[in-house]
Amino acid sequence: MALLMLVGVGCSPTPQAENQQDGKNETGHVPGNGIYYWKTVFELNDTERSFLTEHQVKRLYLRFFDVVPSDPNTTSNYHINYEAVPSANLLFHDPMPEGLEIVPVVYIIIEALRLINSSLNDYSKLIVERILNMADFHDLGVIHEVQLDCDWTQQTQEGYFRLCEAVKDQLKPYGIRLSCTIRLWQLACACPPVDRGVLMLYNTGSITNPNTSNAILDLNDVKAYLKGKPYGLPLDFAYPTYSWYVWFRDNTYMGLFHQRPDNDTLVKTGDVLRHEQVSFGELRALDSLVRLKLPSDSASVILYHLDSANLSNYTSDEIRQIYRCH
Repeated sequence: MALLMLVGVGCSPTPQAENQQDGKNETGHVPGNGIYYWKTVFELNDTERSFLTEHQVKRLYLRFFDVVPSDPNTTSNYHINYEAVPSANLLFHDPMPEGLEIVPVVYIIIEALRLINSSLNDYSKLIVERILNMADFHDLGVIHEVQLDCDWTQQTQEGYFRLCEAVKDQLKPYGIRLSCTIRLWQLACACPPVDRGVLMLYNTGSITNPNTSNAILDLNDVKAYLKGKPYGLPLDFAYPTYSWYVWFRDNTYMGLFHQRPDNDTLVKTGDVLRHEQVSFGELRALDSLVRLKLPSDSASVILYHLDSANLSNYTSDEIRQIYRCH
């Protein structure tokens, strides 16, 4: 089975990888302000660059690529005999701001996880090689942490945990930690075999349910999962600073808009656009609740995500209070 498609930018060790051999650059986790970047093109405007500086953002969680099932109908020779391939690879149009620690994030589509289960060691090696090569090619500095993001279920938990173990083993010689995202319901499950988790405190409700008031965040939904029981992994906390419009027609979910649509050919008279966003007061209440139920001296706040349009809904002082100025 050929798997080289996942590497893409070369298979030989990168200068970064050589510098990190034998764990020489391994460091402990230091709390610091963080933010996700979840677009397919890295391109920052002046407001976004100023945000990083003003709020002393230490870590940028940068989505590098997704791992998705290969398309059997594609005409590309690269896809022949591949169970899964990288998709939506991040394109760099701007240089990276100085002083940021980059945490590469790879999103694993659940269908791809099912397909690669029998070759996890091979895929984990290629995923790590691709990450290190991309980081080196784009001069992103030394990588101290890699993050996996996957909506794993109870049925796929075993396979996902095995993938985490394999990726962690591949990262160990370079002194790189592995973290992964944790959904609220997963707090009641076994902990993934990683070094650290990021608790995703958003998308708590059903977006397709017309009776949901706010699918991004409902504090009552969060309270139901936070029982005060210690979790087996050190956690950072990801808070939502985005908004969207959920589109319904005759109580049927039709789609999602990140900006209010003005195209009459899509949205008809009688359709409902449910605007959802999270207020500063709700974020403060969320922060207080989480820190009460899951106290930690090492937890960082990570905002989702770096987008000037959404971040403009909060004042600079409100952002500082959310971050608590780590």
